[in-house]
Amino acid sequence: MSAEIVQATAHEAKVRAERIRVTMEDVKELVVQAYQSRDWAALGYESWDSYCAGEFASSTMFQLPREERPQTVRSLRDSGLSLRAIASATNQSHTQIRRDLQGGTSGRENVPPPIQTANNGNGRQGIDGKVYPIRPLLPPGVPPAVPPALKPEPVMLTLRTHTGGEVPYPQPQARATFNQTDGDGISWAKWSWNPVTGCLHGCDYCYARDIANRWPNAYPAGFTPLFHHERLDAPANTVIPAACRDDEEWRRVFVCSMADLYGRWVPEDWIEQVHASMLASPQWQYILLTKFPDRYPGLAIPPGAWVGTSVDEQKRVRIAERAFRQIEGAAVKWLSLEPLLEPLEFEDLSMFDWVVIGAQTPNSAATDPDPEWVMRLTLQAKEAGCKVHWKPNIRKLMWFDEYPAGGNS
Repeated sequence: MSAEIVQATAHEAKVRAERIRVTMEDVKELVVQAYQSRDWAALGYESWDSYCAGEFASSTMFQLPREERPQTVRSLRDSGLSLRAIASATNQSHTQIRRDLQGGTSGRENVPPPIQTANNGNGRQGIDGKVYPIRPLLPPGVPPAVPPALKPEPVMLTLRTHTGGEVPYPQPQARATFNQTDGDGISWAKWSWNPVTGCLHGCDYCYARDIANRWPNAYPAGFTPLFHHERLDAPANTVIPAACRDDEEWRRVFVCSMADLYGRWVPEDWIEQVHASMLASPQWQYILLTKFPDRYPGLAIPPGAWVGTSVDEQKRVRIAERAFRQIEGAAVKWLSLEPLLEPLEFEDLSMFDWVVIGAQTPNSAATDPDPEWVMRLTLQAKEAGCKVHWKPNIRKLMWFDEYPAGGNS
């Protein structure tokens, strides 16, 4: 007896589709989950084919060298995907999928053997010894089945860069929602939201730029700043799972994890539209972060917002201290020392509620901050009354995992 199919919820399916578009690992496993959980039905598509076309446009889910494709195809087949489903997911022909399953790449020798006509009473026996059922002839006057229609061309949106350049982008068929965050990269929020992507800081350690460059189908402008107006409804559309509604962590949303929303190059109109969307859905704790905190004063800050600045080098310390003496109306004012690249000297940390300390991501022993830097800043923050949160990539030293009381309001 086959296992019962449990269809995913629309939210689960949407989150999984976004992870397939942007994740750097486990794409194959995510595609199998999407197929087995009937994500196409959860998102309102008629079939797996239309789901692949609508969510991933004309791109392939797998960007694999030719020599790696047969192994991936066989793995998907072993996981229960049909030949047609594999073809849609990889944008390959059915013939090529059959060849990959047989380990070949071309030639008539790789075409499945024809079914022979030896009749044993139950069907036709092929040269492989298996018995194949005989398809009955159609009654007179009954037309043959119409072949499936070609994949529809996606509806394209026109997005704008910070300089006004036009970038075509496939219109999502499902409603915009937050992306659920997994792993240790964003250890203090369950969601991320990227109405703006791209940044011009040029930091050598930028994880977001690496993601954008690796997945050009999801980031058609690369890491050039780009405004996604189609994502502005995500705060209103996203629903916390019923079992998690009493967990404060599920209310926290990291805004623009793939950008600096307040960079000097960002048009004021972009910021105003993003803030208007946040103000219209004040139930969330929006976690904001920038290297340009001088743009905060004068903005309409959502009541539950955590307003933060990123300091990685001493040259940013004075800017952070000056700006945060002027900021009012935020539920939490916080300081991100990630990655901590050098020993930092602050005159005063009392204007902050929360201090986050971390290493470069991805990090190694060579990029770990000196434990003395970390401990000195931790002690200064505690003396100033700040809560301290150590990112998982430095917790091998000690463990601080605190949150400010003001963030629960």
